[in-house]
Parts: sequence; structure tokens; C-alpha cells
Amino acid sequence: TALRFGRRELTPHQLTKLQKVSLKAVQNPAFDIEAFIRERLAYKFALTMERCFLTGTAQQQPLGLFTADPQGIPTSRDMSTGNSTTAMTYVGLVNAKYTLKQQYRSNAVWLFHRDGVAQLMKMLDGDSRPLWQPSVVAGQPDRFLNLPVYESEWVPNTFTTGLYVGMVFDPRFYWIADSSALQVQRLDELYAVNSQVGFIGRMWSDGMPVLPEAFVRVKLA
Repeated sequence: TALRFGRRELTPHQLTKLQKVSLKAVQNPAFDIEAFIRERLAYKFALTMERCFLTGTAQQQPLGLFTADPQGIPTSRDMSTGNSTTAMTYVGLVNAKYTLKQQYRSNAVWLFHRDGVAQLMKMLDGDSRPLWQPSVVAGQPDRFLNLPVYESEWVPNTFTTGLYVGMVFDPRFYWIADSSALQVQRLDELYAVNSQVGFIGRMWSDGMPVLPEAFVRVKLA
């Protein structure tokens, strides 16, 4: 009878990384060290944010997909029925997919660690044919149960009883709030006594699942 609002506020938190470079490298005219440092900082920031979006605790960082939390994805959205205590099964993944309502399945994707993807690729039907569906379009993800499969090194990959090993979800309902793009500041004087120049990168970001029913975590029995 009334609108509901969550109790967690999306508040971008500061993430900072520092790289120190020798003065000799900075003064080398044959190499654009600043462009290289920006590229490496961007890569390191991307890794950190990916990890937080998947496993963050919401304590001065995003609330992750694989963090059970009543303000994000509660344990009621975990599906283990059909899986064994050591591996995912075809039946268990069918159960996970169809725990999602139709309006979310039309945009849903799978998310696994590469070890989980390897399990999917080994699953066979009754005639020993792979259930895996390789992409026939360059740049498009492979599919399983007719949904795209994505992978991340930060998805849990310990295949033992009661642990998370993957997810099927509608990405539209994980919201990310960035208050600014990556900024890089050059520090010429601070490390001069060591003949170094510092480059400090900063960004502010937060993220969280905003609709629990758009997510199903795959769990072992």
C-alpha cells in the first residue's frame, strides 16, 4: 500500500592509489611515462572496483553481489537445489535461471569464475553433446541455457558445500554511483629527496544491488 525505500544510501567513497617513478624515467624523452602511469592506474582502479562490486562489504566501499545482506541481496535469493556439495549441475543451474521472473530473464546474464566456466563447458546432454553454446559473433559472449556468460577472477571459486560459486542476474539492477572520473595528480616535490616523482590517482564510487528479485546466487548444496 506504500512505496518502499532502502536504508542504505549510495555514497561515493574515495579510492586512492600511489605510484612512484624514478626521476630518470620521468626525464626520458623517448618514453611518455605519464601516459603509461595513467594507463596502469586506470587498470589498477578497474580491478579494485570490480572486486568491490562483487565482494564489497559496504563498509566504506560498495556492497558486493556475493555479500549476503538484507540491504542488498538477502540469503533468500540463494539457490542450491539440484547442485551437489562439490559442483554445479545442469538441474541446479536450470533451477537458478527459472527462479528469476521472466521480466529479468530477458536481460539476464551468468557470472562465474573461470573455474566455474570450465565446469559449464564440460556439461553434456544425454547424447554426450556439450550444453555450452559458443558465440558465433566476434566480441559477443558465449552462452549457457541461452543466456550470456561472463567471468571474473573475483567470483568465489571454492567448490565445497554451502559456498557461492556464481550468479544469474539482470545487470540493470546493480547501480553504480561515480561522483567523478579518475583524476591523476603529479607530485614533483614530495619524493624529490629520493630522486622520484609521485603520481597519485583518485576516484569516488559506490555501488549496490537495488532490487533483490533481479538476482539469484548459485550455491552448492
